[in-house]
Amino acid sequence: MQYPISTGQAAKLLGVPEPKLQLLIRKHRLSSLPAVSAGRRLWYEEHVLLAANVLGVSRADLNRRIRTHA
Repeated sequence: MQYPISTGQAAKLLGVPEPKLQLLIRKHRLSSLPAVSAGRRLWYEEHVLLAANVLGVSRADLNRRIRTHA
């Protein structure tokens, strides 16, 4: 998978609706927030991994989803 990805793509990888990720950002639940460029969040691998940890998505599930969406 090529990074950065959009919030929608990150949500799909994590198996959650996009508003759930937006809520994590608004409530500062991620220790490192994705940067904003042209009004869009730029999700890199580190951000996806942080969100997966907060959401309780296992690393194995995340890796499987990344392989199927690559």
